[in-house]
Amino acid sequence: MLTDLGARVIKVEQPGVGDYYRAILKDSPLLGGQVDIINQGKESLALDLKAREGRGVFLRLVRKADVVLENFRPGVLKKLSLSYAHLRRVNPRIVLCSVTGLGQKGRDAALAGHDVNYLGLSGLLARNRDEEGRMVVPDFQVIDLAAGYDAALRIAAALRLRDKTDTGCWIDCSMLGAGQAMARLYSGDRSKKKSPVAGGLIRYGIYETSDGRYVTLGALEPKFWQKFCEVIGRPDWGRAAASYEFLGEGALHDLREIFRGKTLRAWTSLGRSHDLCLFAVEDVPAWEEAVQRPTPKLGQQTQKILSSLGYNKKEVELLRRKGIIEGS
Repeated sequence: MLTDLGARVIKVEQPGVGDYYRAILKDSPLLGGQVDIINQGKESLALDLKAREGRGVFLRLVRKADVVLENFRPGVLKKLSLSYAHLRRVNPRIVLCSVTGLGQKGRDAALAGHDVNYLGLSGLLARNRDEEGRMVVPDFQVIDLAAGYDAALRIAAALRLRDKTDTGCWIDCSMLGAGQAMARLYSGDRSKKKSPVAGGLIRYGIYETSDGRYVTLGALEPKFWQKFCEVIGRPDWGRAAASYEFLGEGALHDLREIFRGKTLRAWTSLGRSHDLCLFAVEDVPAWEEAVQRPTPKLGQQTQKILSSLGYNKKEVELLRRKGIIEGS
């Protein structure tokens, strides 16, 4: 995301292993492409932060950096002598953004977790149910994405603040916090009934077309629903547009049959010509299409980065022999 906005991003990875995503997903036929998608446009520096010399390299990098983004468990940076207090001594203008699961403090702060855990804790999972009311895990990482956007926004805000104060800061960003921020939009509604945007209104949903494809109808506002009802020849459905009431299973059945009466192309053409909030359901692109910039191999830019920090060839080779760095 930050590289998309023009930032130069150097990914510091563990020599020999790299980002664990590389090892977990590299041979996956379904998810292997995510490694390239996530890392495209970045530079890879394979560096052992547990070694004193490795931390020295990192701190030299911090002197020139604007932001350090990390996702260790709380307290790990302090054990490595790379806490915000250590970083700001080297660069008072540095912005440190720490993304954790449950925040920096609290009884469970050090516990491991993943997207599904934070979906459950935030209350969002309880909102995502199938036709029979059973909770369903989404087919993509909601909290992971939300926390990423949250971190990027907070980093941008911190850099803007730094323009005024000439001082950096430490951003505490948690995955649970990102999920709770989203969940607050649904505060107060603890019913297990279908929400208006999850099957509670026939004007907002997914419908199959005659050629086995699908369209999404999002005619929430009365003016769009009324226009849609006129176009399909059911103006009677649109008369109570402002009430947002479920029109009943009979109307839902009839609308499904109406949609099955035309092809996807015909429906999208109608949606476009009448502005009906009606669009096709498309699949995600192949990962080869999603990767638009080079993806670094582990440690691919190590030599280049160290040279830019003032290390000569002899010093680089010594670090390599000690196993502190890896890559060309």
